[in-house]
Parts: sequence; C-alpha cells; structure tokens
Amino acid sequence: MKFGCLGCLVLISILAVVLVGGAAALFFGGSIFEAPAVPTATYSAADGYRAQEKLFEIVLRDSGRSARRDLIVITDHELNAFLATYLERKEGLPLSPLVVRLLPDTVEVRGQTAFKHLFKGFPFYFLPDYLPVSTMDRPVWVTVRGTIGLDRDKSRAARKYGRLEVKEFSLGNQDMGTWLLALLLGQERLRWEVPAVVETIKIQDGRILISSAR
Repeated sequence: MKFGCLGCLVLISILAVVLVGGAAALFFGGSIFEAPAVPTATYSAADGYRAQEKLFEIVLRDSGRSARRDLIVITDHELNAFLATYLERKEGLPLSPLVVRLLPDTVEVRGQTAFKHLFKGFPFYFLPDYLPVSTMDRPVWVTVRGTIGLDRDKSRAARKYGRLEVKEFSLGNQDMGTWLLALLLGQERLRWEVPAVVETIKIQDGRILISSAR
C-alpha cells in the first residue's frame, strides 16, 4: 500500500505523539503536582465589569466613537476578574483559583487547573488521549511571569499585537523552560490582536496603563 506524502505525515505525527507522550510521562513525573505557596486574590464581579468597560473604551476610540485620550488604567483586581472568565470561555483554560499580580514591568499569573487543560499546541493536544485519565485529571498549579510587548504586523501596518514575553514558567514546584509554555499552549495564545489606536502598554505596581493615539 502506498501512503504518499499524506500517509508519511500521518505516520510521522503518530510517531511524534508516541515519543512526546513517553517523554512527557518521564519529564512530568517530578514535583509538578505539588502545591506551591500562593497568595490569595480578592476581586468581585464588579471588578470584571469595570475591566470590560475599559477595554470597550479602547474599541470606541479605535472606531472614532470616543474623543477621550486619557490613560486607561486597569487594576490587578479588575484584570484578575476579567481573566478568570476570559481564559475559560475563550481559551478553554479554566484556572481556579486564579491570582494575577501586577509588578513593575512584570505580570504574574498563577492558577490551578486540570493537567489536561495545558495541552493545546501541536502535537501536545494528542497527549490526553494517550496518557492515563487519572494523570490528566490531576490538578496542577501553573505560574507564569513575564512582560507585555507591543508589535506591529509588518504585512498589515494597521494591525498591532500584544505579546506575553515569558520570563519564568513553572508547574507546581518545578521550574520549566519558558519555551515549553509556547509549545504546550500554542504560540497563538501568547499573542493577541489589539486595536491600532493603542500606543503603549505599561505595567506598574498594581495596574496596567494603556495609552492611545492622539
């Protein structure tokens, strides 16, 4: 039987899944399921509504429906409340509890989720089908620290993208390579389109400052 190029691709993909699955079973056997010391976060539904209103203000400015040009300030409480809903509904990544801290030039996200929810990128999204359900359903704490950058798409000058530049990534009490986060979740989840009106995004202690074009 001749498979052709498509058959070769399928076989290579299956082999990759088997190899990655075997490596993952060994690699993730350390202290990733231990619970680290995590501070508590307090926020309310009202914080989430305020975050949505501020993000919608950016959309209004971008469309010319708002003449405001003052800094948009989003607090860590507001960001925490917004992400708690957004990550689950839009990205399929429920984190509960979720703790977001904004430090000078740094955003820190900590949250607990089932191990299976971390496998989003190729070929890792095959792994939950090959690893024990008991392992995939185990809760794991995820910690990500980094900063936010702003890029312009070279092919489309009107488009801008925010990106999370990951500086630290750990599971439980085990430090992981920052490169692994992009592979697990998929690079597209660390980069998102922002309205062209956005000029700068700065992280200060307890808040994010967003400036728009005048």
